[in-house]
Amino acid sequence: MRRIAALLIVSLPAFGQSAGDFRWEAPVTVSGGDALNRLTLPFEAYRDARPDFGDLRLFNAAGEALPIAFAGEPAPVVTGSTPTALAIFPISAEPGRDVLQGSLDVLVKSDARGTIVSVQGRSANKPAPMRTAAWLVDASQFAKPMRGLVIAWDVHPGTEVVKVDVDASDDLKAWRRVASRAPLMHLEQSGAMIEQRRVDLSGLRAKYLRIAGEPTTFALTGVSALSDDVVAPAARSKRLVQGAAGTKPGEYLFDLGARIPVDLARIVLPANTVAPFVLYTRDDDKQPWRTVTAATFYNLTREGATLESQPAAVNAGPMRHVMAQLDPRSPPLSSAPSLEVQWRPAQLVFVARGDGPYHLEFGNREAKATLLAVSQLIPSYEAHAEMKLAEAKVGAVQANAPPEPAWRAAIGDTNPRKLALWAILIVAVFVLAGMAWRLSSQMKGGAKPPQ
Repeated sequence: MRRIAALLIVSLPAFGQSAGDFRWEAPVTVSGGDALNRLTLPFEAYRDARPDFGDLRLFNAAGEALPIAFAGEPAPVVTGSTPTALAIFPISAEPGRDVLQGSLDVLVKSDARGTIVSVQGRSANKPAPMRTAAWLVDASQFAKPMRGLVIAWDVHPGTEVVKVDVDASDDLKAWRRVASRAPLMHLEQSGAMIEQRRVDLSGLRAKYLRIAGEPTTFALTGVSALSDDVVAPAARSKRLVQGAAGTKPGEYLFDLGARIPVDLARIVLPANTVAPFVLYTRDDDKQPWRTVTAATFYNLTREGATLESQPAAVNAGPMRHVMAQLDPRSPPLSSAPSLEVQWRPAQLVFVARGDGPYHLEFGNREAKATLLAVSQLIPSYEAHAEMKLAEAKVGAVQANAPPEPAWRAAIGDTNPRKLALWAILIVAVFVLAGMAWRLSSQMKGGAKPPQ
């Protein structure tokens, strides 16, 4: 019995954790001379690494394993908006007349969309001298809230401080003050220049603006509008998968090829199609489908422009198999659509110790997890500090070891040593059963049991 157990245990393959003992590998090229780098996990890691990523390794040229840690969630990138130039029209008035009181004493021509075409003073043919008292600003096509204005004026040499009033209207009749005596400055000294040209508007929505300034020599030359800051989400990876018809009408099946942490998904439809879908997911055919989102997707051409639906938010964890069920009230599609999924790929932070080339390896079911916390890897760690590190480039993934034997693929993630122990117990049961059968046969034949 002991011999059988020893034979089974000894026959188990040794699953090493050194360089070359992992199924897949990819070259890694570090950036700069900093010891700390980060890299983005390739798609193949989601396909072939363990679900817990415990078999991820980074090695240097000498085969030494490098300290690694998962980066945290990246912060969204906030960038200021690009100024949008607005059309301006001077408003003339007779000396001593204030055009800022009441409605404008001008003739305004606009097109069907409300965009101003021209502004003409009603007193333009009078012999009295005219002066530019204010400027009309057309913001009718600026659809976003205005956080501020960037003002350009005819600046005189040296230091100049002007104050402007800004009024807003949607019909050129009723006006409201939105900025009063807002200071603007232009300073030149010793070859240096300092300017303050912004007027804050706190998210104003208005079709038209009217700007007047002091002193009377103020001459407006340009106005640009600023919208809210642009918040760009963290970079995502994309994958497009062609669907196949399911067993039921309006049912389409997709295989993503790996368990991916999808957070956005959309059905890609042919031109001029609108279709409501419910999306489901499961890991394999032994599990029931579970709902992840429901949305109406479209692909329309209007006025020469193509309008496509935005991806729908998905919060279902890692996904492998997806089913899209068309609303039964919707007309059937002529062919199976495609599915586009997006996810934020995980990033590894590592210490580039020793000489390169460096290489990422994964695909070893018996490897023990060696991932550290990112705060352990970066001295005096602060949130999102890892996102400021230089990004290493990951090359093409290729096979690094022979394919798994059939028996190993068959048992999946089950520990072979655990299976060996079960095998020992099963063999022991058969041995005991055989011994009992022999003993029973000897007793029935009248033979004495062995001493």
